[in-house]
Amino acid sequence: MRLPRDTPGRLVVGLAALGLVLALVGLLLPDGSSDDPSPATAAPAAVAVPADGPPDALKVPSIDLDAPLDPIEVDTAGVLTPPSDVTRVGWWKRSAQPGARRGQTLLTGHAVRSGNGVMDRLAEVRAGDLVQVVDGERVVDYRATRTVTLTKAQVAARAQELFGQGRRGGRLVLVSCTDWDGEDYRANVVVFAEPVRDAA
Repeated sequence: MRLPRDTPGRLVVGLAALGLVLALVGLLLPDGSSDDPSPATAAPAAVAVPADGPPDALKVPSIDLDAPLDPIEVDTAGVLTPPSDVTRVGWWKRSAQPGARRGQTLLTGHAVRSGNGVMDRLAEVRAGDLVQVVDGERVVDYRATRTVTLTKAQVAARAQELFGQGRRGGRLVLVSCTDWDGEDYRANVVVFAEPVRDAA
C-alpha cells in the first residue's frame, strides 16, 4: 500500500529483495505526549540524524548476526527500503538514536528464502538474548523481551504500537519477513528489545 505524498506522519515500511516485500503500513508518528499515543495524535517534526552520524552495526550473538548498519529513509512513494545489499541492516534515520530514552529505534533487514539474508534467523531470537548496536565507540546493549510473528494485516493494524516514536524507554525494534508461501512472504517477524540501563 502506498500513501499519498501529502499524508503527514504516515509511511509504509517495506523490504524488497528478490521480489520479496515487507509490508508495514499505516505508521503514524505520535506527538510524544504519552506512552501509548492514539493514532489520531498529530505528527511531530522529523527526527534528524544526530551530528555524530548513524549507528554502525547490529550484533545478535545468539543467531550469529553481526552486520553493518546503513541509514535508510522513506522514498518518494512512501516506502522505507532497506539496503540493497541483503547482508546489511537498515536503520530508519527518523527513528530514535540507539540508547535514546524516548522513541524506538527501528532496524530492518532482509530475509532471503534461499539463505544469506542478514535477518534469515531473526525468528530464533528469544527473550533474554543480547542485542547490541554499535554506535561509534559506544556499544548500546539491549535484551530481547519478545519475538512475535504477525501477518501484514496485523502489522498494519498495530503500526502505531509497534513503530511509533512517542513511547518512553528507548525500545529497539527489529523487523524482517517470514512465512514464505512459494511466491511471497506472508508475515513479518518482529523482535522487541529493551535497553540495559546502568543501575546508578
